Amino acid sequence: MNGIYRINSIEKNLRLSVFICGLFLLSFSFGNAQDLPKEIRGYKLHRTKISVFSQTDQTEIKDKQAVSVKISEPELVDVSLAGITFEISGEINSLSQSGTVDFLTFQDFRVNDLKVDVKEYKQSFEFKKNQPVTLPEPIEFVLNASQTLRGAMKEMNESKSEWTVTGRIFVFGQFKKSFLKFKRVIPVEINLKIKNPISRSADGSFANRAIATLLRRPHTN
Repeated sequence: MNGIYRINSIEKNLRLSVFICGLFLLSFSFGNAQDLPKEIRGYKLHRTKISVFSQTDQTEIKDKQAVSVKISEPELVDVSLAGITFEISGEINSLSQSGTVDFLTFQDFRVNDLKVDVKEYKQSFEFKKNQPVTLPEPIEFVLNASQTLRGAMKEMNESKSEWTVTGRIFVFGQFKKSFLKFKRVIPVEINLKIKNPISRSADGSFANRAIATLLRRPHTN
């Protein structure tokens, strides 16, 4: 009898554990799905399928409702004590809609898990259905010269041929449907690989100057 009681007790505990784990996973998924407000800066949140890839990717858009964004390879443009500045552009193609992008904002952007600062993109531009359009001005982002970055930059330059870029872009704009325009903000999740622009610099001199500049930066606690 004690053995049977013990088995039943174990089964009950196991079922309870599975039930609790299920509730936890359900609440976690629900929380992730609801992590954004319904409206941002007066623009109603709208989710749509968007394919994001770099120039080196071979991606074919099969969904007729899809929007594609092809990211260019980054260019290293400036080195200072504040950090290293890069510029990156992109080509947008919508297969089903036309409209106007008012501005872009960027959330939690990281390069190889290092946080980077990306300036708000305030250059408005129009796009037409099934006609690729390139951003009128490049997007600028900065790798800050922090204590962590000093060591990471040297490691990036010497051993990583590609960088992993993650983050979220908010596209604020007015999108046409029939004869109407709707004010919407579209979140775009970014997770892609790009070529390391430092290792691609001519004869490595720009990369060496970048690292040397960062290493000369006064140490702060």
